[in-house]
Amino acid sequence: MKITRISVHQVDVPVKPATISHDRVMSVFDETLVRVETDAGIEGWGDSVPWGSNFVAAFARGVRAGLDELAPRLIGHDPRMVAAIGERMDTAMTGQPYVKTALDVACWDILGRSLDTPLYMLLGGMVTPRPEVVGSVPPQPGEELEAAMAALRADGIAQFSGKTSGNVAEDIAYLRWMGERMHPGESLKYDGNGGWRVDEAVRVARGMGDIDVYFEQPCATYEECRVVRRTTGVPLILDESATDVGVVLRAKEDGVLDGLNVKLAKVGGISKMRLIRDLCVALNVPMEIQDSSYSELACAVVAHMGHSTPERCIRSVIYPKGLKKATVTNPPTVAGGRMVAPDEPGIGAVPMLDVIGDPIAVYG
Repeated sequence: MKITRISVHQVDVPVKPATISHDRVMSVFDETLVRVETDAGIEGWGDSVPWGSNFVAAFARGVRAGLDELAPRLIGHDPRMVAAIGERMDTAMTGQPYVKTALDVACWDILGRSLDTPLYMLLGGMVTPRPEVVGSVPPQPGEELEAAMAALRADGIAQFSGKTSGNVAEDIAYLRWMGERMHPGESLKYDGNGGWRVDEAVRVARGMGDIDVYFEQPCATYEECRVVRRTTGVPLILDESATDVGVVLRAKEDGVLDGLNVKLAKVGGISKMRLIRDLCVALNVPMEIQDSSYSELACAVVAHMGHSTPERCIRSVIYPKGLKKATVTNPPTVAGGRMVAPDEPGIGAVPMLDVIGDPIAVYG
């Protein structure tokens, strides 16, 4: 089997306004999709959706520029050889995981379709039938936050993710407010997206009182996060600074790896996500399995990864609620606070051509 053509599509997906730290808000995701076709008549789909241009070192137009470099180099190669495809991309382009993700995912989709088996079977089989999802909540205390928590609880969700404001007094007040309203069996993480200085994180930890909470990526660098964890004792989930197995191993050796947020496009696709996932399972490190933004297609991949991961090592998977435009047939489903992937060959979720439109670039 050989790749004969790669088509690139772009679609704007409106979402319920979503916020990360320091009031960075997104209301539309710029999704780049790739369609990889083969001489065997089997095709696969992948995508990449960076969070704007000021979250990590990626942006949507950069993804498409990178595909212009990489896609022609894959024509004529067997997409089922996912390791060889990955090596070819890494040799041709240094870094740029957001570019490589779309192509890597499409090749895994083809592999599953060629074997007539769902993606989760290729990643280890069905280990966790219904991985738990996490719900994001508004960044200010008050009626809106109360309502959001009530709605998530009604959906069966018991894990909440809040975002830091960048103001120490406000962050302390927020955590105290949340701590008073958490129910037994629920958990809370406070995500800094790397926005705190070390002294700010320490002040928040000391000012919030006796609250059961995780800090996720409180500061920009791993070294800063390590200082916060050692100084405060607050459990640490690494995210933006943990992009490869080297950082994971270092954090484990340093005794500060209480959790890891593994994101599909952040690490470069399914191949590298599986590697980090397997390492975390071996090290008994709990994970959040997500994507940096999200799409229906990426959420389906996340659900497959969740299914093939032992439940003891899953804190949560991404919650796909909030997308205002359907882009695929057969998306993953969420019920009772748990996600289920489509049980079809490959990823199972297939982009709708009448929604994503004609390709903006074709190679091969």
